[in-house]
Amino acid sequence: MKPIQLFSRTALFLALMILSAYLQITLPTPFFSMHITMQLFTSIVCGFCLPVSYSALCIGVYILIGLAGLPVFASGGGIQYLMKPTFGFILGFLFCSMACSYFRQRKNPTSQKEYFLIGLIGLFLFYLMGNVYYYFSFPILMQTRIPLWLSLFNGVIVSILPDLCLCFFACRVSKALQVLIQ
Repeated sequence: MKPIQLFSRTALFLALMILSAYLQITLPTPFFSMHITMQLFTSIVCGFCLPVSYSALCIGVYILIGLAGLPVFASGGGIQYLMKPTFGFILGFLFCSMACSYFRQRKNPTSQKEYFLIGLIGLFLFYLMGNVYYYFSFPILMQTRIPLWLSLFNGVIVSILPDLCLCFFACRVSKALQVLIQ
């Protein structure tokens, strides 16, 4: 694939990532509101449709422009976002997208089941990054410790079912798009 095509697709996914932050459902959880957005969907599809370096570029630029102050995150933007316990989920989009891209290139999936298994790896990394940051940032940023069960409740339990559905749907869309992008 030509570099101009890759950069065009990267820019398209960057725009989709920004737009998908505004398609959200806010969940009232203890301490901080958690958002279910279409960003997980976009990061999985991005990973399946771009090589690893370009998917990392796409999500990395998204994170950088959000930290620079543009309101591209679900709750705005700015460097102060680093001080939110939920920032780890934004970093999780990067790991999710890169994992989906990496395993798509290595395994060359053909069935829906293979796509979904790769998507689950990306989803696992998204949750891992988000919850590790969430749990360990509380004592530092909020000067309070929260029990692990509360961290897992806020970061996993309240959103796992919708995120599994998003993952499944993203894998179906990605499999269908593979015919068009090769």
